[in-house]
Amino acid sequence: MRFKRPGSSSLCSGRDMTRPLRSAKAPSTHVTLLTRLRADTDADAWTTFVDLYTPLVYRFCRSRNLQDADARDVTQQVLAIVHRTIGKFEYDRGRGRFRNWLGAVTSHEISRHQRKERRPVKGVGDGWGDDMAELSSAAVDPKWAEEFNGYIFQLALSRIRPDFEPAVWQAFEMTWMGDAKPREVAAKLSKPSAWVYKARYKVIERLRQELEFLTSDAAMFHKPA
Repeated sequence: MRFKRPGSSSLCSGRDMTRPLRSAKAPSTHVTLLTRLRADTDADAWTTFVDLYTPLVYRFCRSRNLQDADARDVTQQVLAIVHRTIGKFEYDRGRGRFRNWLGAVTSHEISRHQRKERRPVKGVGDGWGDDMAELSSAAVDPKWAEEFNGYIFQLALSRIRPDFEPAVWQAFEMTWMGDAKPREVAAKLSKPSAWVYKARYKVIERLRQELEFLTSDAAMFHKPA
């Protein structure tokens, strides 16, 4: 997708909103996507953010009973708010996380949209302005947290999988995701047990890095239930 600043009417037009487009891989450095976004000079970072996070916001809007066109409109507004206020967002473990902030912004825009027919509303953000950057400490909607965590975890897995040989990924998947004993997996793959442990470690560390890149929040790394 050609990069367009949030707010462009063609941002969400004509694309499949339920899955991310092909996006640039995480850089080899430890600079996170959110750090790059806050610089406000990295067009590639914004392209990646829009590609990766559009499906998450859209799917949550749909889960709140918005029709396709309305969900697209709200998603557009959320992206515009992120673009305008991300520079003011500061990650503070004591106050909140990016997950909380994005969820609060999304929930606010859904509510604003649902109020639209009952009374006139203002433009993007409904007059909240800089206050949008303060929403990271807002209460977390459990449904949003579940949607965010599941989506980002699966997204990270899908983004790193091409980096590993099939046998390495299989060792990780069987031992970490499937709780199989390493010695059993070693026998199935005709590999030494030490090789299985190393293969699993390599994937887990790469997964941790990817989650940190996507969310600036390594604390969300956990084994899925």
